[in-house]
Amino acid sequence: MKYWLLAAENKTSAYEISRESSPTVEGWDSSLSTITRLGVEEGDAVLLWRRGRAGGVVALGESTSTTPVESGTLNWSLARLMDRDDDGPTPHYVKVRLSFGKLSFAAPVSDQALRASGLDHVVKRSRSATEGRQLLAVDLTDEQWGELVQLVEEAQAPDGMPTAWSIPPGAVVKRSELHDAFGGSSRLTVGASGRTPNALLFLDHSATGELAPRWDGPVLVAPGQSQWMDSISHDNLSALAHRRRGVPLRVFVAQHSECLYLGEFAIEPESPVERWVDTGKRDISSTYSRRPNMVDTRLPLFRLRQLNGVTMPTDRRDPFRNASRISLRLHPAGEQSAATAIRELLTILEDEPATATSLGALDEAQLLATLVQRARRQADLDQLRAAVEDPESSEGDLQRLVERMTWIFGGEFLPGTVRRNLTLRDQLDLALLRPDGTLHGVELKKANIKRLVTGQRSHLIIGTEVNKAVGQAMNYLRELDEKRPQILVDLGIDCRRASMTVVVGHSGFVTADASPEEIDEAIRTFNSYLTRISVTTYDRLIENAQRTIDLTASDQ
Repeated sequence: MKYWLLAAENKTSAYEISRESSPTVEGWDSSLSTITRLGVEEGDAVLLWRRGRAGGVVALGESTSTTPVESGTLNWSLARLMDRDDDGPTPHYVKVRLSFGKLSFAAPVSDQALRASGLDHVVKRSRSATEGRQLLAVDLTDEQWGELVQLVEEAQAPDGMPTAWSIPPGAVVKRSELHDAFGGSSRLTVGASGRTPNALLFLDHSATGELAPRWDGPVLVAPGQSQWMDSISHDNLSALAHRRRGVPLRVFVAQHSECLYLGEFAIEPESPVERWVDTGKRDISSTYSRRPNMVDTRLPLFRLRQLNGVTMPTDRRDPFRNASRISLRLHPAGEQSAATAIRELLTILEDEPATATSLGALDEAQLLATLVQRARRQADLDQLRAAVEDPESSEGDLQRLVERMTWIFGGEFLPGTVRRNLTLRDQLDLALLRPDGTLHGVELKKANIKRLVTGQRSHLIIGTEVNKAVGQAMNYLRELDEKRPQILVDLGIDCRRASMTVVVGHSGFVTADASPEEIDEAIRTFNSYLTRISVTTYDRLIENAQRTIDLTASDQ
């Protein structure tokens, strides 16, 4: 028997390949398979590896069948994964179907656990794996495979983010707190967590008829998200493709503002969708349209197998009545006595609404809230300034700081961000919303750009890196315009005439003989010829934010 490693797909590639292998909603195939020209045989052992911070071995299984495939029949997504010399002979490809019997999506076997068991060569091999269904041979003995099986069976869920899960089965949480902690949309029946490697599915216990969740033997039949397009929507793909991504599917029962956690489920690989149910017509026209645009909608009935947790009640009893309730709110950290006092105050305000109302009427309460907000913003801004002035800071370093301080872009945007991958091919660095629901994207580039501006005769013009960033923003806007009806229906976000801000460069790194004022003037001139895109530098963005903080301080 041979041993193989398969890298789980990231969200974008999982959705993309899933749609290509099953382009329509009918005949959906949720099973895992791969195309290879390696000597894989039926019965070979396979481990599924999830990459990234929350990575490790998440499933063990075997190859169940091998079928020859003509190279000319491969679609582009699969063909691009195959290592082929165009000048050499045509290789023989085989489609290998895989079955994973031991799932550990919620408790991956980490690098540290593998090294401690003498399996560090598995970790090294995983670094050669690329997402997208490529098999890699792994040098394992039968004894080592047995040790790996034991590690998976004994794996414990980690207690650190992003894989930590603090909700016990049977507990009730507020849905707003759930999404604040784990991400995702509170408007959807099913969707990706957003901040953590999880997929979330919410069941309506009050639903009746075809849309009522029900047990079919050991399988739970549950409705997904209503959609109107012929291909599978992103939201439904988050459940259908969760095995391919190697992430757990968490199922809740929703009721008003609360939800009860049932536990972890897995989509049935052979028959993931029982059937599709018509859900009537929907108007997908915009608020600016004079005529309605009615389309037929329908939703899938997922077939799910429970891995752990409590049983979904099918009678009319209220499962929320005697359930324990927990809070997911994050408390402030710091010196222990101060943190304890704050927690006690929050507990009092939560348990005694009258006290909270009385406190809110005091001018001192407003002052306290303002001081706390200003101190936090100043600390964030100082940290961003230090990162921007560090020539080694990458785009990712700056993005991690800016995404938690969206106030820096001004008061015309709502606090927080929305999902970044609004289209299949593109992902915004930041996605902001105006109060009227329209979208504004932010593209963040490095601060250390030496040729931010260049000399052109007796004038300054913007450099190549700025032009590239603006071109990238233009492509994003075009894609949003083309996908606007689908995004509006699925997410309730209006992308019509969306706008973007490009943050790039810092005057302190510019090698041209130009002052910061001259650089600002060159960028203002460039912006004057743009309509939906504006360009700014990190030093200008930080300076404007600092001025805002200083103005609020002078008002006290």
